[in-house]
Amino acid sequence: MLRQVYLDALKTREQKISRIKDSNYEAISKHAAANWISYRPSPRSCRSAGVDSSWNKRAYQGLNLYVIDAVAVSSTNEVIASDYVDDIAESARRETLETRAMAMEASVTQKAAEAGKSDVICVDGSIVARLNKRPASAAFDDAKKYRDSVFVAKSSESRAQFGTLGSMAGDIFYYNRISNSSAGYSAPCKVDTPYGSLNEVYARIRDSTPMLRIEILGQAADQEVRSMLDKLCYHSVAGYPYCLKLAHNTCKISDVDIERIAGIFSLRNEHGARDALNE
Repeated sequence: MLRQVYLDALKTREQKISRIKDSNYEAISKHAAANWISYRPSPRSCRSAGVDSSWNKRAYQGLNLYVIDAVAVSSTNEVIASDYVDDIAESARRETLETRAMAMEASVTQKAAEAGKSDVICVDGSIVARLNKRPASAAFDDAKKYRDSVFVAKSSESRAQFGTLGSMAGDIFYYNRISNSSAGYSAPCKVDTPYGSLNEVYARIRDSTPMLRIEILGQAADQEVRSMLDKLCYHSVAGYPYCLKLAHNTCKISDVDIERIAGIFSLRNEHGARDALNE
């Protein structure tokens, strides 16, 4: 079956790729080029912290073991704030666990800000995506906890800037192509949400590194954006804030981890469950 899929992909490659470059592709690319500002950040000494959360679960004969955690870690690998929960329940839906992880992450971010050990706090992902998944009242409370944090996403499907022009791909797709892998950023784009305004910026901290989507809460003029990029550049590896890499590695709950915890609760081996498949 896969052989046929490979052959079909080879035969229809150009046809399917051409769909992305629709009638508006050139117009959108010109718009993106006009918004793009070449800038090579100058590393600015600062204390940075990264915030991330994780969750995982394991089903066992009608029960669900789950673990959720969140952490704020400095670029010197100091855990500034953290929280976690592990429990067994009849039901542990993915949406529920994600929501609880986001709420825990917001609280950890607030604790990190109150600790006063960081000049900039980076949160992994998008605040817009987070708050849109939360009930209105909870989302408003979380927005206040994030304060002046900066949200950094490695990928994005947002069409906030070029959607009205009929873009088929996310905004990041067009900025990636017109920037020629050079360092720089897009002019700040104000995005209004029910929880306040923020500025969206697509940026590449160093040449030939991945494009990032950065959300800055509140106002952000050109000088504020450059100052922020200088700070993010100070502790960065391959164009990505090192504190976020540390936060991810610290909080990640892998399948191996959940299996080990399941063993502690004696919820690991389902006798005979895979015998029919010789597994």
